[in-house]
Amino acid sequence: MIDKCKKIIGFVILIFAAIISVYVVRTYYPEFYYHTIHLTMAGDVDGLADYISSFGYGAFLVSIGLLIFCNVFGIPTIPFLTVNGALFGLIPGIIISWIGEVIGIEISFHIGRIFFRKQARAIIEKKHMLTKLDKYSCVKNMALARAIPYSPNILFTAIAVLSKLTCREHLKATLIGKIPSVIVEVWLGHDLIYFSEHGTRFLVLLGLLVCGYVLHRMYKKRHCFKNKCL
Repeated sequence: MIDKCKKIIGFVILIFAAIISVYVVRTYYPEFYYHTIHLTMAGDVDGLADYISSFGYGAFLVSIGLLIFCNVFGIPTIPFLTVNGALFGLIPGIIISWIGEVIGIEISFHIGRIFFRKQARAIIEKKHMLTKLDKYSCVKNMALARAIPYSPNILFTAIAVLSKLTCREHLKATLIGKIPSVIVEVWLGHDLIYFSEHGTRFLVLLGLLVCGYVLHRMYKKRHCFKNKCL
């Protein structure tokens, strides 16, 4: 009964916070949702960067807010991570992106664990990863999963929701794991936008990622083959 009351109270608070957020944004920036969605869907990275930068010193808060929103609703964050490197500079862009990703993932994790366990299970079953829950029930493996660049946050958040990870362990895995993935994603986005200046570095980094992925797949296949033989 107590758990049910907590869920109801939490759900009411969540809905109330969402309504307040939408009301504030629509009151002071009525065009915000239209411009952001339109530019994102159009893949207009330069336009998106210009629009976010129009908020002046509040641009970093807008960027963090967008990353949180995307993680909560399972929307890919790649466009905003790409923009952050060009908008704020490489190092500040990485830091801002890491903060937004960590907060967004943690909120998504807690919401999922309280309200959406069935939906999380459906996502995992769709990806045929239900048998891997025990594997990701430790900090090391969840951190490694989070560290993979361009991996779907919603998938590993769904796994975390059903795993045996405690809230503290999940936070630790997210804090550590998102560092390398955010660095790579923001860095590649930055160099892609400024390809004329950093084209060589972009190609080298991309090449290293491809090589790393190929070697990882080869190792997994070899490991699986050995296990079958044994």
